[in-house]
Amino acid sequence: MLLYILGVILLIVCIKITIKSYFGEKHGPPGPKGYPFFGVIFEVDISKLHEKLYEWTQQYGDVFQFQMLGKKFICINSVDVLRETFFKEPCATISAARPPTFVGKYVIRNYTDVIFSSPSPSWTKRRKFVHRLLHTYGEGISSLENQVLQNLLYFKGKVKDTNSANVNPFEIVDEFILSTIETLFIGRRFGREGPLQPFMKIEEELGNRLSSPGTDAVYSAAPFLRFLPLPMSLIFHEVKSVHQRILDTLETLSKEDCEEKGIYHTLKEATEEKDENGEPCINEDNIYGILFNLAGAGYLTTRGTLLSVIQILAKKPGLQKLLQKEVDEVIGRDRNPRLSDRSKCPLLEAVVMETLRYISHVPVFVLHSTSQSTTIGGYNVEKDTVIVPNSWTMHHSEKHWDEPFRFKPERFLDRDGMLLPATNPVRKRFAAFGLGKRGCLGEVFAKSRIFLFLSSLMQMATIDEPEGKPLLDLDPRKMVPGIVLQPQEYEVRFLLR
Repeated sequence: MLLYILGVILLIVCIKITIKSYFGEKHGPPGPKGYPFFGVIFEVDISKLHEKLYEWTQQYGDVFQFQMLGKKFICINSVDVLRETFFKEPCATISAARPPTFVGKYVIRNYTDVIFSSPSPSWTKRRKFVHRLLHTYGEGISSLENQVLQNLLYFKGKVKDTNSANVNPFEIVDEFILSTIETLFIGRRFGREGPLQPFMKIEEELGNRLSSPGTDAVYSAAPFLRFLPLPMSLIFHEVKSVHQRILDTLETLSKEDCEEKGIYHTLKEATEEKDENGEPCINEDNIYGILFNLAGAGYLTTRGTLLSVIQILAKKPGLQKLLQKEVDEVIGRDRNPRLSDRSKCPLLEAVVMETLRYISHVPVFVLHSTSQSTTIGGYNVEKDTVIVPNSWTMHHSEKHWDEPFRFKPERFLDRDGMLLPATNPVRKRFAAFGLGKRGCLGEVFAKSRIFLFLSSLMQMATIDEPEGKPLLDLDPRKMVPGIVLQPQEYEVRFLLR
């Protein structure tokens, strides 16, 4: 009898969804119809959703909609529409919500973080708190700038140890990035064999696969899958276990008698503070979620960018020479780069921007949701529609980018070789870190590390192709999928200057 009742309920739900899908709001955007309830799930590779969205854009335009597993999605494929949606009120506020996600509910303890949770008074308080923490890593803070440079000393040592031999740069880059995250979290670095980095690396590699929009959509619609012995379900349990192991290690390290302090110390102190209502400013679940956010955002995005630019430059010796000339003239060979040098290195900045555009490392930004009915791109959009900011298409649109799948840093330079101003139409079409109220919290931190890394590398070495082995040009369409794209493994040589 119970199964009969459940079957009837499921049938009614499917009928309602079908009716709403085909006879829903008037003046809605076009898009693929798909099947009742299942929508387009059978038409996409969920690990490479961005590729199908790119294909659909050619057919349906800058704004289209689709159904998948009972949810309605609206895909934004134009930076102009994205700016209008995320900056213009009242849509900016309406579109700042997050949809229910599997990662937010089951991995990050019921949306106690910053990235996956929707706006609320407690979320606003958490976001402001994290902003203050990360502001320490902004420009002009020399002590923490020096911490990043100190971690670069270990990277330089590893490069020198290669002795111009063929080397896989992944481990070297990983250790540099994870060392900066260790320093951010606990005030010290422990290295690749230490108590933190092995677990951080496992967590981020597995979490990258688990958090991809396609995978999350499937597990959000059927969360019971986490109890089945499926590959992604096993990853879910391992990610949670590893993250708890990291937190336990940070707790132990924080109790050691040491002058250095990190974000973890500040978060723990904040659990003792009370707001105007007598409630804790931050609780233990918030620490769990915030550190999950910061580790993911701090590792995956910078890793993908640095490894991509190394591969790109190895195939472009002429561009490398120009970068080295700029670095030599602005910084010289005898002192460390400083963040204040960035404004004087327009070519290096253009190379970083073009790398971010070219690879579109986050091909689909973290999904948004409409908290009430609104209008997007001239179309009526219902409440609780999931917004898909399609970064991949925005950065590879032939309408806005000449030869979008060619690496051309000169796009971002004027005739005098100076960086185009932020108001220039080309710069305004560039949105690698998102836009609006939910833009990337760690943008300044990421850009700072990338600049210091690349300028330091150009000071000391030339990146060359491996000896006796082919090195392919980096094709972003062949990168390893996930919420953040990563290059396929390769080898290069570092020739000391």
